[in-house]
Amino acid sequence: METKNKQTTNITSVITSKRVMSVLKISVLAFIAFLILFQGASAATGGIKLTVIDQDPYPAQPGQQFRLWVQAENIGSGTINNLTVQVNASYPFSISSGSSSKTYTDLYSGSKIYNEYFLYVDQNATTGPYNLSLRYQVDGGNWVVSNYTVYVGGIINMDNQGTLIIENVTTTPEAFMPGDEGIIWVTLKNNATPSQSTTSNKTNISNARIQSANLYSADELVVTSASLYDLGIIAPGDNISLPFRLTVPEGTPDGTYLLTLNVTGSSYEYNIKRNIEVTVDSTGIKAIPSKEPKMNGTDVVVEIDIVNYHQGTIRGVVIVPELEGVDFYPAEYFIGEMKPDDLYTAKFTVKQNGTKMNDTATITSIYYNGNNMHEDNATVKISTSATSGLGGGTSWTTYLIIIVVIVAIAAVGAHFYLKKKKDIGLVEYLKQKKDEKFPKKKSE
Repeated sequence: METKNKQTTNITSVITSKRVMSVLKISVLAFIAFLILFQGASAATGGIKLTVIDQDPYPAQPGQQFRLWVQAENIGSGTINNLTVQVNASYPFSISSGSSSKTYTDLYSGSKIYNEYFLYVDQNATTGPYNLSLRYQVDGGNWVVSNYTVYVGGIINMDNQGTLIIENVTTTPEAFMPGDEGIIWVTLKNNATPSQSTTSNKTNISNARIQSANLYSADELVVTSASLYDLGIIAPGDNISLPFRLTVPEGTPDGTYLLTLNVTGSSYEYNIKRNIEVTVDSTGIKAIPSKEPKMNGTDVVVEIDIVNYHQGTIRGVVIVPELEGVDFYPAEYFIGEMKPDDLYTAKFTVKQNGTKMNDTATITSIYYNGNNMHEDNATVKISTSATSGLGGGTSWTTYLIIIVVIVAIAAVGAHFYLKKKKDIGLVEYLKQKKDEKFPKKKSE
């Protein structure tokens, strides 16, 4: 009986162990599957940013078509090979199924793509805001949805009928360098002159309303400011300045880039869409030897021309020379602000500090382009003939002094020698020798 119980116990233990192993295997497989799904979802949601950068007309009108321009940006660190962007339209909007989706491949990190979508507004749509769904998926994964508000209706012949114009555009800095960050200021003005106008027995106020404003880039430049909304009313003759932050990535080629400014006024008849020029210029300061280095006693004087080759004004310019074995005075040469093509001459005195020196100096130019600090390095050769008076060598002035002292000592010694031996001074002795060599002729 005991043997049977032991066998039964052993069989039960084996069955229990197998069940435990099966449960463990299923748990491990489920955990691995969960990790795979989680990683896939993270890859799909962590790297794409959808932005509506333009709508025309604004607001959309019942019974009419309107256009959306959507930007998809890869903000992740890897390349996305299969991206689908889709407009998921619902009442009062409609879009043909063939044009609602767009698939892209090889979307590299930091790159942007654009696509236009044309939608139709139902003619019975009432005035007001509606949600429009934008969504994307990566490699056939889950859809990631974001909503965009579309305004429908609105009075075209609004009371506020001021005329908006772009009065001025300034950039800080004036010309960007690769790696710079700055601000673009756009000044909008209500160009209407009368405060009221009357048409068809209706009085209209000449104020200008700004519903929204945004700036976007289709190139390497990155606009980091979000769109501005509900900016209020501008009276006739008044203006408003709108700031937009801009980043120029490292490695951006030199040239002129066009950003697009969209301003939504009282209705689509009063909107503005203009190109804004931004200059990228990688050139900076150049240091050029202006004269041959020359000796000044036991020192060497070096003059260097500092030229601003950049297309914009730079500020806080400081020139720092460096050469092994010598000290420069002053140690730094401050210039300050330099406009394009400005030239300043920096003068330095070079003194040896007791160590071995070479003849090639490094000139570092430190300056600010806007609020961005830059450094440019150049090498300037100080000629051997000029530096020969430094460190171990003797200047021509020193040689001349030594020669004069030797001649004076020799003259004094000769004078006392002649006085002692011939009782005649050096001057009388030289005079006698001259008379003997060049005797005077006797008069007849």
